[in-house]
Amino acid sequence: MADYIPPILGSVMKHIACTPNKNFDNDAYERGVIEPARAIRKVYEELGEARPSDEQIRMAVENLLTIFETKMVDMEEREDRIKELLDMHQLHQLFPDLLPLKKSAPAG
Repeated sequence: MADYIPPILGSVMKHIACTPNKNFDNDAYERGVIEPARAIRKVYEELGEARPSDEQIRMAVENLLTIFETKMVDMEEREDRIKELLDMHQLHQLFPDLLPLKKSAPAG
């Protein structure tokens, strides 16, 4: 069981759940965390055991980045979590220019 790798969308959802929120604006949280997380969960549930398409993986990672931004996660933690995700699921070819992350405007 040590070699078990969870499905990519399951890993994304784990990162959403395990990342603390530092943004207490309820409207921003709804738009920037709840809605993107629901979109990922919907795809995850529809796929079951099937592997997501590259487009679905891109959507999930883009939504995860939006969630990190909205939750005001420190840039270093964002990069660590994204690197872990790319390494675990061997996604560097799908996202060759993702790391290092570029800073964006504050959410809210």
